[in-house]
Amino acid sequence: MLTFSFAKDLYAGIRLRLLITCFGLIAGLLLASVLAVAQPRIHNLRYDLPEEVLTVVEKAPEFPGGMKALGAYLKQTIQYPAEARKAGFIGRVFVGFIVEVDGRLTDIQLLKGVGFGCDEEALRVVRAMPAWKPGSQSGRFVRVRCNLPVHFGRDYLRPKGD
Repeated sequence: MLTFSFAKDLYAGIRLRLLITCFGLIAGLLLASVLAVAQPRIHNLRYDLPEEVLTVVEKAPEFPGGMKALGAYLKQTIQYPAEARKAGFIGRVFVGFIVEVDGRLTDIQLLKGVGFGCDEEALRVVRAMPAWKPGSQSGRFVRVRCNLPVHFGRDYLRPKGD
């Protein structure tokens, strides 16, 4: 009778271990499947930036300090190309870019060029700009496409300091 009781207890112990192992496997598989399904959602929440680029918004993006500061920045930063200076060229280059929700400028491109080295200089100056104050729509920062005319005029033809 003693051996039968021992065998019965051994069998019950094995069944219990088997049951615990199966429960652990099932729980592990459920956890892995939940994590696999939830992972893309976590990823999307983390990097959920607005895709749409607007052109008209309630509050437009702004150069730090406003339009006067933008004019001063351009006047100080533009180096009138020697070719344009030699030809006495005066004109405007149009540069387009996107002001991101954090104020960075991206997708900087020449919209209308004039040559004489002015196109490259206008792009260089816009790429060197500090971050802008972002535009907003319905109380949220949004991506906004902007166009900036960069003027190459008579004041650049005079030597600096005059």
